[in-house]
Amino acid sequence: MERHFHFLTIFLLVIFIICPLALPQSQESTDILAKNSYGVIIITAWDNSQNVVGEGTGFIIGENIILVPYHIVSSASEAEITTNSGKKFRVEALVAADPKYDLAIVRAKGKFEFLTLESGATLEKGARLCALSEINNQVIITEGQLRDWLELSPGIRVMDIAMTLEKVACGSPLFNPQGKVVGLALVLEQGVKFGVSLEPILAMNRFAKGTELKAIKKENYFDTSEGAYLAGKAAYLLNEPGLATRYIEKYVKLKPDDFEAYLCLGRCYYQLRNFNDSYNNFVQALRLKPDDPQVFYGLGLNFLAQRKFKEAIEQMEKAVANKIDSKEIYFELGSAYEELQDFPKAAENYQKYVQSQPQNPWSGWLKLAQAYQNSKAIDQAILAYKEAIKLKPDDIKSYYSLGQLLAAAGQYAEAEAAFKKLIEINPKDAVTYYNQIIQMYDRAGDYEKAIEAVKKIIEINPKNEVAIYNLAIMYFKLNKLEEAVKALNDCLALKNDYTYAWYNLGLVYNKMNKHPEAVEAFKKYNSLAPDDPNGWLNIGLEYMLMKNFEKALPYLEKSVQLKPDNPVAQFNLAITYLNLHDNYSAQEVLKVLERLDKSLADRLRKLIK
Repeated sequence: MERHFHFLTIFLLVIFIICPLALPQSQESTDILAKNSYGVIIITAWDNSQNVVGEGTGFIIGENIILVPYHIVSSASEAEITTNSGKKFRVEALVAADPKYDLAIVRAKGKFEFLTLESGATLEKGARLCALSEINNQVIITEGQLRDWLELSPGIRVMDIAMTLEKVACGSPLFNPQGKVVGLALVLEQGVKFGVSLEPILAMNRFAKGTELKAIKKENYFDTSEGAYLAGKAAYLLNEPGLATRYIEKYVKLKPDDFEAYLCLGRCYYQLRNFNDSYNNFVQALRLKPDDPQVFYGLGLNFLAQRKFKEAIEQMEKAVANKIDSKEIYFELGSAYEELQDFPKAAENYQKYVQSQPQNPWSGWLKLAQAYQNSKAIDQAILAYKEAIKLKPDDIKSYYSLGQLLAAAGQYAEAEAAFKKLIEINPKDAVTYYNQIIQMYDRAGDYEKAIEAVKKIIEINPKNEVAIYNLAIMYFKLNKLEEAVKALNDCLALKNDYTYAWYNLGLVYNKMNKHPEAVEAFKKYNSLAPDDPNGWLNIGLEYMLMKNFEKALPYLEKSVQLKPDNPVAQFNLAITYLNLHDNYSAQEVLKVLERLDKSLADRLRKLIK
């Protein structure tokens, strides 16, 4: 029994997962489905050879009157409807058609209960809608909403609907939450779907005698100018450029003087990155309207995408001169000028962009700040970065650039505040930001402030030998030599082969007049960096300061051997020779010094005499 129970549990779980239709619907949708499914039909149309030329959905709007997509019956000789109950009825006549919207009213033999209609003209964005369609002999309801109205041409608009509909649902009725039909859904290829409001439907003569299907003029609706335009323009507005180009190319062959069609083609091919066809269609549009700013803008974007910045600027400046109604064009112009490194012109256009009050101005302020920064207009760049930060308070890039600019401008307190804000926003990179503070105060000569930042890094990681090394350097610059020695020894305790720490330890001991200790530090440095002439030179100098010229000599000679063109090393080597009573060698060094440094050579000459 227990094994049988577990089997049933697993079986029911699988059924639940694979049955999306089990998801709950709103009560309104449930009521609409229950009360209106009778009004949904399936229509199938045939030509003279009994080939199926169209099939889809329709709905009953009168006693024997059905609304269907026109393209289903436009090339048909006969058609049949199937009701929700499964009964079939012959279509007697095409009563009326409106090809602008792909609408047709047909009359069927029989009497039917019809749906309640209501104007959809007043529907607003976000209005809830649902569609009834028949799939696998079952009427289903799909919920969605009106995204927006799309204007195909002046006075002709359709609905952008957000709902999932299959191709077979083309012709489905669209209901408002009150259960009244407000439109018809059209579903084309690639999921392009939109709704037609009832206004053109209500304007059609539903009571005309009509024409038998076999007697109507046969046409493939989407090969006509009306059908190609409706499908192409709708696909264009619904951001399906591939489908749009296919239909609009058909349309312009039938209507070669339609400016709007060429403009749409130019834009669609641009989206598809087919810049050659995009350019050619924009040129055709200019043939019809030589001063149209939208065409100039389209050409400018085309060139910009190809990184032809001078050509892009030329076209977009023409668009501006012809009073284009666009905010974004100033951003695009700024980008083009920036690519040409004309930063003042870039800043000028980014300024116009942010002044136009675009919907999302942050990117404009950021680009304006960068253009000012590249133009060396530091004060304006600082102000622009501050505006960007107001709009995006947690933007790391803006704060970082602002901090650097404030530091460069000598506004150290504000710069420190910017870097500390970055530490709050992005604590994982706190060391980087504290290092910026250290470098800033180091350049400013405020070593106490630099030490505060260094100590913060050491708090984060007490074993950070670089931070401890930097602490020693700051102490050295403050002439706090004992503290510097301690910090350097702490650093070397963590990393005994830290060459720069040994070198600077030698310099600190030198300044403390602890020459033997300095010698040992420089020797350790030498063992780690034997090819650096400075290590050898400093050991020689320390021995000279201790007046031990014999020990100094080999180190100075090695330094000169490694870097013969160092006049300071050559001079001190000569001094060592003189102290060892080797005037000949000093004279030889003098010959070298005369080529390297006349001033030091004159000094040495006097000492030799």
